[in-house]
Amino acid sequence: LLTERTRLVSVVHMSNALGTINPVAEIVTKAHAAGAKVLLDGAQAVPHMPVDVQALGCDFYVLSGHKMYGPTGIGVLYAKEALLEQMPPWQGGGDMIYSVTFEQTEYNVLPYKFEAGTPHIAGAIGLAEAARWMMAVGREAIFDHESALLSYATEHLRAIEGLRIIGTASKKGGVISFIVEGAHPHDMATLMDQDGVAVRASHHCAMPVMQHFNLPATVRASLGVYNTQRDIDRLIASVQEAKEMLL
Repeated sequence: LLTERTRLVSVVHMSNALGTINPVAEIVTKAHAAGAKVLLDGAQAVPHMPVDVQALGCDFYVLSGHKMYGPTGIGVLYAKEALLEQMPPWQGGGDMIYSVTFEQTEYNVLPYKFEAGTPHIAGAIGLAEAARWMMAVGREAIFDHESALLSYATEHLRAIEGLRIIGTASKKGGVISFIVEGAHPHDMATLMDQDGVAVRASHHCAMPVMQHFNLPATVRASLGVYNTQRDIDRLIASVQEAKEMLL
C-alpha cells in the first residue's frame, strides 16, 4: 500500500475488535523509508501493555482517557516537537495566542498553541490520576496479569463446541472476540447481560474486519486489570448457558 504518494500511515497499535497487537515498529520503519509520517492509535494498547513512543519511533500517538480507567471526554495526542512546531493551530481561542494586532497574530509556544479556550480541567485531573494509578500498579504487571487471564479464557472457550474465536494472532492483548455457530452475537450478548456478564456484540467500529471474516458481528469480552479467574469462569458458564437457550 505504500507508494511515493503516501503522506500519512495510520494504524491501530492493538485492535479493539480482535486484540491483535500489530508490529507497529516495523510498520513505522517501512513508512518512514517511503517518506510517510505515522500516526498510531493507542487507545486500546495503552491500558493493556507498556508503550514507549520513542522506541516505536512514531510521529503521532493518540490515546483515550476512558480506556485507561480515566474520565470520558478527554484523551492525549503525542507528537514529535518539530512536527507540532510546523503545524498551525486547529482551533482559535484564549491561551493559544502570544500576541494579536490588526496586522498579525503570533501563536503561543507548545503545547498552548493547541489548547484554545477553557480546557477540560476536571477531565485532565482525572486522567492524570488514572495515569499515576496505572504506573503505580505497573504496566508490565498489568500486561502479565491480563495475558494469564487471556490464555486461561482462550483455552476454556475453545473447548465449547461450536464456539469460534475470531482473531488468533500470536501476539494479542486482553480482548477475545468470538461467535457461536447458529447463534446471533446480539442474542448471545443480550442473554449474557441478563446473566450479569458484560460483553459487547457489535462490528466494534471495524466493519471491514467483520467483512473480512464474513460476519455481521462478534461477541467481545474485554479483560481489565480488575478481572480475576473467577470472572473468566463466570464468562464461560454464561456463554454455555446462553448457547443452550438459543440452540
